[in-house]
Amino acid sequence: MNETMGSRIKTARKKEGLTQQILADKVFISESYMAMIESDKRNPSTDVVTRIAEALGISADYLLFGKIPQNELTLFTEWQKLMEGRSPEEIASAQKIVKTFFETIDTCKK
Repeated sequence: MNETMGSRIKTARKKEGLTQQILADKVFISESYMAMIESDKRNPSTDVVTRIAEALGISADYLLFGKIPQNELTLFTEWQKLMEGRSPEEIASAQKIVKTFFETIDTCKK
């Protein structure tokens, strides 16, 4: 069975221990609309997908396309939290440090 956006939302919601009503309240939609989204009877707008993703702490890309493995999703979420409120210069510096770190590890392995 192919995984759908609705099933990904439902799985993520249950993993967070939320009911449809609680998630719907968090994203400012009705419980019945949330149920229709989860059962793939309605396609939510980009805005609603973004709010659902934020409420569940996952990426909208994952909800839409389902192509981000869980370990990468966890890393993405952690990176997003670390970079929140940082300047573009700080983010670029952090990326450079991480890149250098892994290049050094790879060099040492050889």
